[in-house]
Amino acid sequence: MKNKLLAVLLLLPMGLVACAPPVKPPAPPLPPTDDASITPIGTAQTYVGSVGVHSAVFVLTWQPDGNVVGHYYHPDNSGVIFKLKGKNTGHGELVLTEYAADVQSAIITLKKTTSRGLIVWSGKMHDTDKHDSHVLDVSFTRKADA
Repeated sequence: MKNKLLAVLLLLPMGLVACAPPVKPPAPPLPPTDDASITPIGTAQTYVGSVGVHSAVFVLTWQPDGNVVGHYYHPDNSGVIFKLKGKNTGHGELVLTEYAADVQSAIITLKKTTSRGLIVWSGKMHDTDKHDSHVLDVSFTRKADA
């Protein structure tokens, strides 16, 4: 009889005879992020900075495939909005094409740095709609937890 009882107990699933409480399953992983922030890919993010000597507000949406779309404008200007399309290489480099009135007007190449909780994209804008090669400094920033 003791051998049959022992055999039955050995055949029971371990969860029924274990004394430990059940363990809560781990939380699902966070969705991927664009630039070390907690904002999920596919969410528009606002940056502030400058194009040349003019202040600028950039709104960018980062896609899972590395594509970036958005726009920027100069808050002190007449409300002209420049469309942006480009690619985030995933190595802290971003190349954006600027469109004015649906015509390509510039190429912007940027590199990412982080410092004290700030994400900074900075680089150069090369005009493509003029006969001479006009180059402007571009920089924009946002808080890493914004």
